[in-house]
Amino acid sequence: MSIATLDYFAILTATVISMIVGTIWYTALGRFWLRAVGLAEDQARQRASDIVIAFLAEFIMATIFAVLLAHFDGYTLLDAITAALFLWLGFVMTTVIVNARFQGRSWDLPLIDGGHWLLVLLAQGAVFGAFR
Repeated sequence: MSIATLDYFAILTATVISMIVGTIWYTALGRFWLRAVGLAEDQARQRASDIVIAFLAEFIMATIFAVLLAHFDGYTLLDAITAALFLWLGFVMTTVIVNARFQGRSWDLPLIDGGHWLLVLLAQGAVFGAFR
């Protein structure tokens, strides 16, 4: 497997869809998320640099996911979505829970953030499975 053989259009598509998923998720749950992190609406501000960082992080996530899938000779849409679920459960949700608990946060925060990352990974898995 060579990094040159990766489908960068699929990776870019997965990244853009990840950003859309995050926008919808946090628009719908923003008020609950603010409460979970202990911020008032006037304290929350969105900087362009934060959006760029989020895009780069999700691009890296999509690239690594594509690299992992490339190690399989063939995979289906169901395989990619199953891989997304296992990546979320084994790495993302465990990390989100540990961080929130050590920060003294309520269970609302890891549920909101973890739900976001589950949808992101499932969306990325769906993109990679569909582009296969």
